[in-house]
Amino acid sequence: MELISEGQILDVIPYSTGILFVEMVNLDSGEARLAYRSFDFEKDSFLPVTMGVYLLNKFGPSYEAISDQLNNCVLCDTAVLSDLRVIVITPDGNCAVFSKDGSLSWNGQFTYHDNYVRSPFSHDNYFWCTVPDENSIVQFDSSTLKTHIRIGNADSGAFTSPVTLSIYDDTVYVCNSSIGKIKTVELPTYSVSDYKTFEEPIYRYYKVGDKEVAWLKSGIYLL
Repeated sequence: MELISEGQILDVIPYSTGILFVEMVNLDSGEARLAYRSFDFEKDSFLPVTMGVYLLNKFGPSYEAISDQLNNCVLCDTAVLSDLRVIVITPDGNCAVFSKDGSLSWNGQFTYHDNYVRSPFSHDNYFWCTVPDENSIVQFDSSTLKTHIRIGNADSGAFTSPVTLSIYDDTVYVCNSSIGKIKTVELPTYSVSDYKTFEEPIYRYYKVGDKEVAWLKSGIYLL
């Protein structure tokens, strides 16, 4: 594995040729500030990036209108749905759905069996989320926000506190943080398999082209 950054990482998102990430940087004055960075895989190098570029890739074309309505644009999970609405879920389970022009269309607690959901990821006319306290991942209908399919449950061994997921080529990659393991779910058979195991917690996994990226407790790595 190749270490990209071992800083105090707050968020990692993909873009067309690399990743964007947000670090907390301590200044000589003793204060701290957010730093927006990118690593481009085609150029194999870090490139300067603005907060606007980060927000555009996270929230889509209406990022200015959406970000103006949020208390924290970094510590939240987002997905652009098939109809270009944007769903935003905060760590405390609050959910906001924005129209494609950035106006708020729905806001409230978004739970499954009274447990918070996390990590929305759009796929066709649905989006998937993890439910860490249920050891589950759940597929929701994008138009109604209602549950369509659940995989795993609180007592099963399919997943262990899954925190985030991503989907590529009809394969769901599920990060089980506490056990340092990525598991896969093949669609549409829904068969669950082990994919990669690490010796530390894993927070996110992405594919960008033919590259694989993992955000682990010790930093961001190119696998």
